[in-house]
Amino acid sequence: MERRPRTVKPMSKLHVVTYGCQMNAHDSDRMVELMAPLGFEATADKNEADLIVLNTCSVREKADQKMLSELGRLRAWRGEHPDRILAVGGCVAQGMGQGLLDKVPFLDLVFGTDQLAALPDMVRRIQRDRVRVAAVDWRDADEFDFLPIRPRGKVEGCHAFVKIMKGCNQFCTYCIVPYVKGRELCRPANEIVDEVRLLVERHGVREVTLLGQTVTSYNVRHNARPGAPRFSELLHRLHDIDGLHRIRFMTGYPKDVEPDLVQAFRDLPRVAGHIHMPVQSGSDRILKRMNRGYDRQLYVERMADLRAARPGLALTSDIIVGFPGETEADFEATMELVRSMRFDSIFSFSYSERPGTRAAVFDDSVPHEDRRRRLRALNEMQEQITREILEHRVGRREEVLVLGPSTRDPKILCGRTSEHRMVNFRGEAAVGDLVDVTITEAQPHSLRGQMVLDAQRLSA
Repeated sequence: MERRPRTVKPMSKLHVVTYGCQMNAHDSDRMVELMAPLGFEATADKNEADLIVLNTCSVREKADQKMLSELGRLRAWRGEHPDRILAVGGCVAQGMGQGLLDKVPFLDLVFGTDQLAALPDMVRRIQRDRVRVAAVDWRDADEFDFLPIRPRGKVEGCHAFVKIMKGCNQFCTYCIVPYVKGRELCRPANEIVDEVRLLVERHGVREVTLLGQTVTSYNVRHNARPGAPRFSELLHRLHDIDGLHRIRFMTGYPKDVEPDLVQAFRDLPRVAGHIHMPVQSGSDRILKRMNRGYDRQLYVERMADLRAARPGLALTSDIIVGFPGETEADFEATMELVRSMRFDSIFSFSYSERPGTRAAVFDDSVPHEDRRRRLRALNEMQEQITREILEHRVGRREEVLVLGPSTRDPKILCGRTSEHRMVNFRGEAAVGDLVDVTITEAQPHSLRGQMVLDAQRLSA
């Protein structure tokens, strides 16, 4: 009897569009891993996808309009086949909920920031029952799933993002995050350490970045488990993992920089020599209006403590200009702070209103032309400071973690210093190696160099 060849069901295709920060990129990767057991594999081509997820962000300006525009462009794709599924997750989904499903009749699924772990079940339900689903309920602390990284194949590169907490308790008046991400919830330290060890031992990861809205408040707030380790203790535990070259984290909060964290920067060489610490303004009056919980003096003193503990520490920051009520004197206070702090770089923003935040109803808004002018002046000054800092590295020998070939020239390697400066250089090394590079040239936002051939190299 002739045997018929066995047919193999083709894999379904998943296309994820990511908006916003590294935490959203981390969550998008988890979506791909979650959907794999259902027969989905990621695709960069949305036209061949069976499921498209827009993973949204509320922090950027006009986030909801951008998301709705993308949905409009996907309407034809959704209508081409009845079995296709169109989903929206993330912060905008959390904020709009059922209203978004009502507004977009061809949308199948809206899921909030606490519902990521339920994505496979929701997709399976839609496939089976052809229903439309909105799920934006918050999960209790004992129900929340941080979704550990479980790569099904080789991890690309030698770096990984690891989420250690979610939510925020700060309630800055300009920020929507506490309303769409929920309150702070810290992941158990043992889970974090186990995940990082797995990434290092099985997947060749050599550098991790710990993620959270305010990672330095890890297990500091009122909801911390009794006896749970603080952030500095977590750094000590991760520092002991063999094969892990560097530990980064973002984002910190100034008032959480206490002596134990300063001591960690002094004692733990694998903690990278870079910290991102948003200041937002140099004016005490504006900082109070923003509800930041610290003043200029505290910020300056805490950053001085860190720089004293780790000579050469690179400091980057976030700054908002044109916040409601900001006068020219307030703006000049910010400019003076930037001059004196000499940040390696800043993420600078012109204030934009976020519906649902306290600042959105302040009645003394700064004219848009003044916001734009101040942002230009701030960026021009910071560009000069960044240039001077990079030029100061020329002729020096830097330890660089090799990330891979340059995207512009595969004959050139690229990597980062402990201080998070990008270096493009000539030489032969494997991804994940630590090599010494002599810096030969400063570019506007990066460095160029030549690998030192006689240097002792730490192999990945």
